[in-house]
Amino acid sequence: MIRIAGVVAAISAGAIQVADADEIRHTTFPGSLVGSWAQSADLCAKDDKSNFAITPSSYTGPDGSCAVEIIVETAAAEGANYSVRGTCKATPQDQPHVVSVIMRLKGADGMVAGGSFEDLKPYQRCPTKP
Repeated sequence: MIRIAGVVAAISAGAIQVADADEIRHTTFPGSLVGSWAQSADLCAKDDKSNFAITPSSYTGPDGSCAVEIIVETAAAEGANYSVRGTCKATPQDQPHVVSVIMRLKGADGMVAGGSFEDLKPYQRCPTKP
């Protein structure tokens, strides 16, 4: 009986390791997400709080200015999901707070983003400013 329990424990541990292998951890955004994003072309030219401005190691968005702590990339049928955890401040005087956001590319110039899979909103890449 003890041998069976040991085998089951070993198999369970292996299954957990396999699940972790499906995640790729990053400390910076992939180049394909770097840039400015808005929910419509009209909002690209405005300083709208819903816009995202993504650099390799930080972003500004609905939660303020955020420094990336970790980005976990997981595969999905629709493409890679990026679960981003950042330390954010709405204003420089605010206390930092941790925020999680999910991002998924939709072609070269589209993405969806939100706090959960049920909350994903469409965004489009804004033209680069000269």
